[in-house]
Amino acid sequence: MRTNNQWRLAAVLAVLLIVATWYCIAVWQATPMPLYGNIILGVAAILVLVSGCGLIALMFYSHRKGYDEPARSNRTTRE
Repeated sequence: MRTNNQWRLAAVLAVLLIVATWYCIAVWQATPMPLYGNIILGVAAILVLVSGCGLIALMFYSHRKGYDEPARSNRTTRE
C-alpha cells in the first residue's frame, strides 16, 4: 500500500520529467541544425543505449555465472 507521501513524490517527479522534456524539445527546435547533425545525434544516442544495455547484460551474466564471487584458495596459510 502506498502512502500519500509516495504518491506526492511520484507526482513531483513526473512533473519534473515533463518539464525537462518540454524544455529539451523547445531548445532542440530553436537551435538550427542540418539534417546530418540530427542523424549523427540519433545514431550516437542509439549506440550509447546499446552499449549501456550490453554492459548491464554482461554484469548480470557474470553475476549468474559466479565470476563476481571472491577468490578462494586451497592453500593453507603460513604461520
